[in-house]
Amino acid sequence: MAPKLRLGLARRYASKLELNCAEEPEFAAMDSLADVVANICRESSCDERIAVLRSIGEHCVYGSELRLLLKKKEAPICYVWFEPTPWMDITQGLLKTIYVNKMVKAGYIVKILIADWFAPRNYKICNNKSKVRNIGYYNIEMWKAAGMDLDRVEIVWLSDELERHAPDYWSLALDVSRKYTMKRMASFYVDPAPFGGPQVLPAADIFYTCMQVAATLCQKLQADIWLFSMDQWDIAVLTREYCEDIKRETKPTIMLHNILPNLVDDPYLDHHYLYNMRDPKWNIFMHDKEHVSHRIRRAICPPKVAVSNPCLEYVRYVIFPWFRKFEVQKERDGSNKAFACMEELIVDYESGDLDPVDVKLALERGIYKILEHVDDYFNSKAEAQAVIMALKDQIEPTVSADQLKIYRQNEDIIHPGYTPRYHDHEV
Repeated sequence: MAPKLRLGLARRYASKLELNCAEEPEFAAMDSLADVVANICRESSCDERIAVLRSIGEHCVYGSELRLLLKKKEAPICYVWFEPTPWMDITQGLLKTIYVNKMVKAGYIVKILIADWFAPRNYKICNNKSKVRNIGYYNIEMWKAAGMDLDRVEIVWLSDELERHAPDYWSLALDVSRKYTMKRMASFYVDPAPFGGPQVLPAADIFYTCMQVAATLCQKLQADIWLFSMDQWDIAVLTREYCEDIKRETKPTIMLHNILPNLVDDPYLDHHYLYNMRDPKWNIFMHDKEHVSHRIRRAICPPKVAVSNPCLEYVRYVIFPWFRKFEVQKERDGSNKAFACMEELIVDYESGDLDPVDVKLALERGIYKILEHVDDYFNSKAEAQAVIMALKDQIEPTVSADQLKIYRQNEDIIHPGYTPRYHDHEV
């Protein structure tokens, strides 16, 4: 809201409040009309900042305390959780950029916590601090390429924070681990979907859950708000349960943003998430400009169905925030139509006025244009190219024998006699 418009709105409300101050004890003790105007301006600013968070997060834990927080603190500290990955998809690259820039513009102090301690959970990533940090540098370069306002964002490395505040952090992590049974902790395993039943998992993955809750609640970080992706929902639930169990008074608000859906309807995918994370047919990665056409054309996009339509979800969460519009060229008559909002697009799509093929082609052009900009950044920056070259040495060519044993046990539990699609030399 423009300052003049906000002030005009405040004046109108102030006049109304001045006439009814006997009925509104909250304002009756104020010394002057200027105090009333200032208070309403703060309320307006608070509403705007809450609206920004609501536009980002699909769910909110301890959201009832958000308004009180924003009234007390003009610039709350918002941490964004991120685990380094050499395979950065557009949820991690583009959506994170969109959300971080929104929060920065709304006046939040934004810090991205790069959870480098968590990266080696992926069996392909080296368990070496310096190598994991190189992967983090690659992710940071991707955000730069996507246009994240990193000049106003602080990058925080979890390993550095653990070294500075080890006694506070580890005592908290151990306390979380003491509060719950192994069975309970296993239910919060970070990837519950792939196996859907009994499973064999490394003990480390159970303790990672305690570590993440401890990082969320560690007071040394001074976090007011946390932003997680929806696949971290269980962590948010456990954090809330722990706070209630210990009757903790100060609790951070936890926002959970959406993640982009699978592009391909693959029944195998639901049970083998770990092995399909890098499968190019269901996801789009930040470095995949050349493969955008193939992947989107294979995507499911049922005619006249907008609900749970993955292509329309990509339009909603990527195209509209990025371009502020969605332009579709209709193949049957060659006409063009530019949609200004998602609601307008849904009306035309559900009526059958828009063909799925036309929507896919328009989506493909939009995604390609964004990733072309990312490619141009890496091609023109020597520092970014050096990060890409260093990245090649950070990925293990093979999985260790103990990890391979666990993954094979999982396969045997879910699909007895099933032969995995990977081979020892490929894993």
